[in-house]
Amino acid sequence: MFLFETFEPGKTIGSRTLTLSAELLQRWLTLFPDDHDGERMPPGMTAAVYSRAYSDILQPRPPGNVHGQQLFTIAKLPVVGDTLVTELRCEGKELKGERRWVRFASETRRQDGTLMFSGLMTTLWAK
Repeated sequence: MFLFETFEPGKTIGSRTLTLSAELLQRWLTLFPDDHDGERMPPGMTAAVYSRAYSDILQPRPPGNVHGQQLFTIAKLPVVGDTLVTELRCEGKELKGERRWVRFASETRRQDGTLMFSGLMTTLWAK
């Protein structure tokens, strides 16, 4: 179980691989048709790629965590067929009164190592 006490700032927690398929892109475009840009992934999908990695890597985790904020920096957007590797690390943690804040940094790279986008998410951790 990932608990507040077990997070080590600066330590990599894990990684997840995802191939951007035409089907996955189409599922996104069903919800957001104005995001269509050929075979290029829309910028908004960066949060979905990150969320899948976060959910898969941080298992098991206590229920009740609250998403505080997130920020993404895009270097390049992937295209259909790109295999993406998202690495997640603990950027820092802070106890403010009873609240446990954890900052997660991520880097998503194409399988050849090219940086696609990075992110920083702050979460109110339940335990």
